[in-house]
Amino acid sequence: MPTRLFLFVFGAACATAQTAPLSLDDAIRVAWANDPSVAALALTPELARAREEQAGIRPNPEVEFRGAVPVKGDSEWAVGVGVNQRLPRRDRIEPARALARLGGAAAELQVREQRRHVAGEVRKLYYEAAVLRTRRDVARRTAEVQRELRASLEKQRAAGEIAATELEPLAFEVVRAEQTLAFAEADFAAITHKLRGRLRLPVDAPLTLSDDLETLLARPIPGDIASLENSRPALALAAHEVRVAEAALALARAETRGDWTVGGGVDFERRANDFTRQLENEPRLSVSASVPWPRGVANRGDIREKQAAVKIAEAELAALRLELNAEITAAAAAARALRPVLLAHQAALTPGPAIPASLSAAYARGEVTSLQLIQARQPRFALEGDFLNAAARYAAVLAEAETAAGVVPAQP
Repeated sequence: MPTRLFLFVFGAACATAQTAPLSLDDAIRVAWANDPSVAALALTPELARAREEQAGIRPNPEVEFRGAVPVKGDSEWAVGVGVNQRLPRRDRIEPARALARLGGAAAELQVREQRRHVAGEVRKLYYEAAVLRTRRDVARRTAEVQRELRASLEKQRAAGEIAATELEPLAFEVVRAEQTLAFAEADFAAITHKLRGRLRLPVDAPLTLSDDLETLLARPIPGDIASLENSRPALALAAHEVRVAEAALALARAETRGDWTVGGGVDFERRANDFTRQLENEPRLSVSASVPWPRGVANRGDIREKQAAVKIAEAELAALRLELNAEITAAAAAARALRPVLLAHQAALTPGPAIPASLSAAYARGEVTSLQLIQARQPRFALEGDFLNAAARYAAVLAEAETAAGVVPAQP
């Protein structure tokens, strides 16, 4: 099955009924299938094939009409018709066709670069959604812990073990936890709508993500790039521009001399003062040819322009290589610097009971007040919030590093 047909079917299937959890790679493929710019670039090789065909077509013949009208009555008049054909030289047709063929290669590189760009946009939204989903889950768990603690204290107040004033601080904490949960759910819903829009799915299409924060933290950080041209199509495009400039220079040099032109026709003459209209000349066949001037370069300025274009393309290629190397190295270094700190912070937040057993026992013995019991969980809530903020920052940096390194799923 051709690639474009597979992407169309794959994207249409995901757009109409996406019920199974969607992985990052599948989300990127859906975005490719539904991205109009990728579909448009996939059609550009047809332009290159048409231009190559046109470069090899010989110009159409030209019909020439000739005539001579006498100025005085005793002169002759003449009429004639002929056909001229321009003959392009072989050493110019092949460079023209080679220059046209390079357009098809550029189209494939442009498609790859657009796919990398789309993958980077989807990856950034996907990672952000994974972090916000975790934030929502943490906020939901925090609200549940606060509600459970409030229910426990209300039972004690009903039994007369504690005063009603001891529940007031907890009421504020419950309200704050519910507000935090509401904002977390709204943020997650917003990023889900953004991701659905980037995938160009219907507004009411179901969208479930399979990768979570744990999967995100387990993803490897891109290392050294073996082939920068394969990872970054923009660099391959710059190298392609060098080849295009060289092909244009070769074509300009091939056009140093003009084309040959050959023609033939029939001419007829008669005297204008022949009143008998019987004095005629026999029709004469005529042959003509134009040969380009053997010396001199008519397009000297064009050749110099193409030579300068080659040097500019080579300089831009070298500059882009340095820029991309610096971009990839900086993005990977930032991710490597953040990841150990983030993993250590995550290890310190191992799941535990809502209220530690020692604290519950101390509260039962009357050694800890309800306010202290409420405040005992606040440091953990704060640490979880700090961890999620750091995770959001790491997710953005990791997405930037993978996009810079050209990490994309396999083509279908």
